Amino acid sequence: MKTTLGYPDRQTSLRILTSGGSRPQSAALAPIITTAAIAEMSQLGQSVHVEPSVLDYIARLVEATRSAEHVRLGVSIRGALAVARSARVWAASLGRHYVVPDDVKILAIPCLAHRIVLDPESEFNGVTAIDVMVKIISEVLPPTERTA
Repeated sequence: MKTTLGYPDRQTSLRILTSGGSRPQSAALAPIITTAAIAEMSQLGQSVHVEPSVLDYIARLVEATRSAEHVRLGVSIRGALAVARSARVWAASLGRHYVVPDDVKILAIPCLAHRIVLDPESEFNGVTAIDVMVKIISEVLPPTERTA
């Protein structure tokens, strides 16, 4: 998954510059969560249910990247696994025991866009992997019914 936090504001930049970029403050931080709690949360994500229709939706999104306009190299199965795992954790963080197609839509760009290699000509013309994913998400229809 790839996300961005952006740049710090001027006040924060000045604090960083004043401290010389040293990290002694981090040594004074007290832990707010135990490693056991992190392991427990990891297991919680694995217990979230993903309907076969939602898995099929993930597969169709990934397959669409392989034949999309402007794409030289699409997303591999590892990208599909990343979406499925992320969607499970996302759903759990929202208090659900199941994944819905909207979870996949929300996570498709951060999980998949950086895995796409664009044609050099398209990239030169200003096309981005995010543009490609937005188009794919709009064209690949999510499931509307549960599968048996």
